[in-house]
Amino acid sequence: MTVSIADIRHAIEIVLIEIYPDISALGEGCYSLNDILDQLIFELIKEEYKKYAARRPIQYYLDLYDSEHYGTSRKYTRALQYAQFYKDFDNECIEEAFGLRLPELEAQDVTGSNVFSGHRFTECEFLQFKMQAECRLLNKLHGKQLDNSKNVAENDFRKFFEEYSNFITELEPQLSSTPEHVISCVLAYYGLETHFLTEFLYRLTLCAEKSGFPKEIHTERILSVCGLTTLIPKTKWCPTVLLADLCILPKWYIWGQDIFNANDKDWKEQERLLLDCKQMKNIILQKAGKELVELAHSCTWKDKENFIAEKYWLWDNSPDYEWTSERIRYYRKLHAAVTREFPKPHIK
Repeated sequence: MTVSIADIRHAIEIVLIEIYPDISALGEGCYSLNDILDQLIFELIKEEYKKYAARRPIQYYLDLYDSEHYGTSRKYTRALQYAQFYKDFDNECIEEAFGLRLPELEAQDVTGSNVFSGHRFTECEFLQFKMQAECRLLNKLHGKQLDNSKNVAENDFRKFFEEYSNFITELEPQLSSTPEHVISCVLAYYGLETHFLTEFLYRLTLCAEKSGFPKEIHTERILSVCGLTTLIPKTKWCPTVLLADLCILPKWYIWGQDIFNANDKDWKEQERLLLDCKQMKNIILQKAGKELVELAHSCTWKDKENFIAEKYWLWDNSPDYEWTSERIRYYRKLHAAVTREFPKPHIK
């Protein structure tokens, strides 16, 4: 009997209803049980893709996407070097905090017997490298140059976001293409947004505008929504959860008004429900992630594509960036407050 995405989702739903003491209380927060289930399925598809998707040499993708650069990969070599620099930095931080390194962040071994095959990438990875190589906004965000008008003037700020918006539009795949290509494009978009927070911070800027651009930025509130909770202590219904996140991109916009306007008591309740949601999602992956990834692998590409097209089509929520001087100033302020400082890479 073939397993379907709907079967996996239903099985997880039964488990969560059994372990969580008050499912109805989730209705008082920003996320529902259905939101958590959909996010779990999305992340299983993402992890299954990372493990099983075809990996090909860069020349294969140049022929498909960038034929004018066929025969030379220098443009992408720089993007790869930058990406690996930031992965190494992340791994060093993880190692310092937890005493371990994540294999998925390590550089590919292209020495010895591997030298002839060279670097091999999934389509999702290549699309992200392509954006890194061609989109000026991403480099300005990484270096935090965007935060200062001396480094990026308002006119350039607008141009960079217009360019980025065009890249995202071009990234949207046709559902008539292969399911693997569709999933690759969605995962590339997801990876860009969870790393750079481009759209999330824009939506927060619009919410801040409605509240008169508050001087105080609730950095901890913002990071609780889009960031990583390193440890959630065990509760009566759930063991300790490590490195818990909950990046439900289609619903991130819901948080804006609470982040800026909720009083401390109301926010504390929202944060409690958010932590419960993080526990529910991450304990499933922590305890049964490997087995569930294999189940997702047994599903057809088309089944996975249909789920993403229905539940996780990120282009349905892509914003139209409309900038005023006030919005630009506040976006800079938000970005400076919530993003990390990276050491400057020295790459020629």
